[in-house]
Amino acid sequence: MSGDMFANLSILLALSNSQTAEAFKPILRSKGVGRAVAVTSNVEALAILKELNFNMLVVDDGFPDLGGYDFCRFIRLTNVNVSVAPIILGIHGPDQQSVLKARDVGASKIVAMPLTGQSLIKAVSSALAEMKPIVQTSAYNGPDRRRQAAKPWTRPERRKIQSKMITLDKQRRVMFGSKG
Repeated sequence: MSGDMFANLSILLALSNSQTAEAFKPILRSKGVGRAVAVTSNVEALAILKELNFNMLVVDDGFPDLGGYDFCRFIRLTNVNVSVAPIILGIHGPDQQSVLKARDVGASKIVAMPLTGQSLIKAVSSALAEMKPIVQTSAYNGPDRRRQAAKPWTRPERRKIQSKMITLDKQRRVMFGSKG
């Protein structure tokens, strides 16, 4: 992952353990991340989202008040730049049901909690390297969930002409102000 991409990152850390979130800030900055801000509740997160632009979020399922899943869903449903940003959702005690729920609320990357500094950097790098187009429909808002390369499609491509698909190029322009 290019250092320039990290330098342009502005990460919101919305974790249930505020000490961990604060400890991650210098780790992220030492790896070249432009800005890392830790919040302790959804109220604080919404207030800071009104003031600053972020192009990545790290949330855990135990995030106070609203909860990590609902916070992730809320972000995906808003009409602001951060709604197309990668969201890394940490799950305490992941099981199939919680992973599917995280996927369904629009998480870009799902990680097991607790995170270490090294696992956070790896997750951030992976989320940037594996960005997917954002799908916006009445039933789902989040990254395209198709995992494997499909066989060449011979019929007209419906998804490319739909305004509900945000391409990677457009997503990067929104996140970084250029093709990034």
